[in-house]
Formats: sequence, structure tokens, C-alpha cells
Amino acid sequence: MKNILLVEDQYASARVISDYLKSKGYALLHAPNLRAADHYLDTKQIDLILMDILLRDGNGLDYTRLIRQRKHMQPLIFLTVCARINEIRAGFELGCEDYMTKPVDLEELLLRIKRVLGDMNAAVGHFRRIGSYKFNPVSQCLHHENEVQNMGNLEASVLNELSIVGGEIVTKEALMEKFWMGVSYYSSRNLDSVIVKLRKRLSRDPHVRILSVKRHGYRLVIE
Repeated sequence: MKNILLVEDQYASARVISDYLKSKGYALLHAPNLRAADHYLDTKQIDLILMDILLRDGNGLDYTRLIRQRKHMQPLIFLTVCARINEIRAGFELGCEDYMTKPVDLEELLLRIKRVLGDMNAAVGHFRRIGSYKFNPVSQCLHHENEVQNMGNLEASVLNELSIVGGEIVTKEALMEKFWMGVSYYSSRNLDSVIVKLRKRLSRDPHVRILSVKRHGYRLVIE
């Protein structure tokens, strides 16, 4: 059972989220303040953090920056009443996996949690060949000869989208809508950054390329 730390000072909201995720098989630890969050991070094995941004005793972004410095690198989803672009930018710079606007849709939250955590037991043997690479979209690993690259969630998700369509074009708009919750200058720049990282990861096989199709999107080509 995977442990989720929910940092949320609104008890009613925390109760609804906790009860729902517990019913789906997760173990929930509720921290109503940052002191409690510190305690859980220092004493429990945490697999995922759900972090409210506006807390009575501090700011979730500042706290995330602090725990990252303390080497708590668990995947993290921010919860916020109003997702302003500067907050979103700061969150992704801190390495968060996702953002959700409150009040959260519980089914959507569950889907995002599953996407972030994955089912590692189901990952065994689920490889997809990309040239001389083997890509596991569940464990988010890219294998080449004796090397294994552990990918970030966004990198693995974008590569998965490109690899399942058999060389067809995947539009930038479709990728931004799916993984960045909308088309914007910010999401476009982040997608460009992910593509650069993927090209570097795939550079050991000269027959594998991610092509930019002007004014359309990207194609994964295996020659």
C-alpha cells in the first residue's frame, strides 16, 4: 500500500480527499500544518505528497523548496484555489509532477495520482521497442544495452504519446492540453524543454529521431 502525505489545513477538504483515496486502497497521512508535515516526512515512508499552496502557517511553494534542500524528493502534486502562472512556473521549477485547482474533482485526482505513481508491479515485461531502446512507460525507464535511464514523469508521458501512434504527427496542442492543462507560452516552452531532453536520451541510436513538423507538432521516426 502506497503512502500519500496530504498537507492541507482545511479539515473538511482533507477529510473528503482522505476518505476517498483510502477507499481506493491508498494509505493517507494528513498534515494540517507544516510542523506535522515535517514529522511525517522524517518518520514515515512517503510515496507522494499532495501539497496545498496557501497554508495558515506558511506557503506550500516555500516549504517545498525547503524539503527539496533536505533531500525529500518524493513526487508532488500541488493543490491551489487559484493557479496563477507565476505559481505554476515556480512549482514546476521545484520539480512538481502536477497541479490541480481546488475544489478538486476526486476522480480526476485519482487518475493523476495513478499516472504519477504508476503500478510498478504491472511494469515487469511491459517494454516497447524504440529502435535499439526498450521503453517501459509504466516504470518510466528507458533501456539501452546495459544502461537504464530513469525518466521524469513528463518525459515518459510525452515519449509514450509519441511512440504509440506509429510515426504519426502528435500536435503540440494535444500534448499541452493533456499534460499542461492548456495551451500557453509557458506550456509551449516546457514542452520544448521536454523534447530537448528526450532527443538527448535517444541520441545513442542514430536511427531514432524526434522530428519537429513546422506549425504542427512532433513525430517519432525510426529509420
